[in-house]
Amino acid sequence: MSMTTRYLPLAQVDVDDLPPDVIDELPRDIIQQLQDGVLDKIPDNIVDSLPPSIQDKIPDGLVEAAASNSAFTKVLLAIGIIAVLGFMWGIFRSAVKWMIYSAILAVGSWYLFFQQ
Repeated sequence: MSMTTRYLPLAQVDVDDLPPDVIDELPRDIIQQLQDGVLDKIPDNIVDSLPPSIQDKIPDGLVEAAASNSAFTKVLLAIGIIAVLGFMWGIFRSAVKWMIYSAILAVGSWYLFFQQ
């Protein structure tokens, strides 16, 4: 008995549930990508290009918002900045340690060299 792996497509959006005037306003390639499962949400730049009356008819779950939670975006930005600063501090600290070690080794070498 052989086992086969079965991959399921992304959850497909039922475009037929959208109001007809929304379907008429959406570009055909977006509708096709939604039906094929390539997209699971309507990109926000497409929604922004639609008239406001049509935008209100699109369910919130189908609109892709890049920065819908600004507080979460700010927290992620702060974490990223702290991580980069910590990384740079670690590199700087290691470089200083290496310079001090090299200086001690050089002073010791010069001392032994001039003792002969």
